[in-house]
Amino acid sequence: MRIAFLNILIFMLFVNITNAQTLTVKISGIKNTKGKIKLAIFTSENEFKNETPRFEKIITKNNIVNGCISVSYNDIPKGKYGIAILDDENNNGIMDYSFFIPTEGFGFSDYFHSGLCKPKFEDFSFSLGNEDKTIKIVLKYM
Repeated sequence: MRIAFLNILIFMLFVNITNAQTLTVKISGIKNTKGKIKLAIFTSENEFKNETPRFEKIITKNNIVNGCISVSYNDIPKGKYGIAILDDENNNGIMDYSFFIPTEGFGFSDYFHSGLCKPKFEDFSFSLGNEDKTIKIVLKYM
């Protein structure tokens, strides 16, 4: 009985590993190597509005080539997501402003924001399913 349970457990782990999808995020428009890039992954408008991401990832700028960097993640479950990025040039963990205008770069998943107000979650959301997914984000500096 114990061996059967162990075999089932091993099989389930193998199935989960082989079904793992990869989320690749390609970031371009990075203007310098100061600081780090903060990637916030949201699952709803409410999380985005309250600035409480489901996942946060920090990207060092060591591997930037011509203002671009690409990172991949296998630990994000299937679901609906939206990614917001901050180029945190001074490493203080927050977006800095001057007269209500962002002074650091920012961007959103497959969406280039052109206004001064925050976009809606639906503007930059995407689905992550069984297939690998690649998202492109172009950073914007004011």
